[in-house]
Amino acid sequence: MGLKILFICTGNTCRSPMAEGLAREMLGDTVQVSSAGMEAWEGAEASCYALEVLKEQNVDISKHRSRKIRADLFEEVDWIIPMTRTQEKIIRQIFPQYIHKTRYLGDWGQRKQDVRDPWGGSLEVYRQTAQEIGEMLRELRDHLS
Repeated sequence: MGLKILFICTGNTCRSPMAEGLAREMLGDTVQVSSAGMEAWEGAEASCYALEVLKEQNVDISKHRSRKIRADLFEEVDWIIPMTRTQEKIIRQIFPQYIHKTRYLGDWGQRKQDVRDPWGGSLEVYRQTAQEIGEMLRELRDHLS
């Protein structure tokens, strides 16, 4: 297995599991993807709307269980990709040894924007977030190619 990517969001139940599932589908076996959360409760399932939105795209994240960020997770990956600039900044402050491999998702292309947190939003908000993540992942894929 080649490149290893860790997606980060706040609770590891919405954005980063969606990014993980979509990236796994988009990048296939060439890249190993996983996710974690800045403030995650260990073992929580992905949100029901995240599950539903990805199921609409034939991506199954039903086995996902949340986990909190830890240094050992960062050690074993090539890229740490948070969903926001603020998360990137916090990770770089707490784990300065991984600055060189931390870059937020919106910074891989021309967008330079954060992935909005859909938590508490409608199914349509989750669809919009998944679409946004998908577009940013295509830019990431193009950059990594």
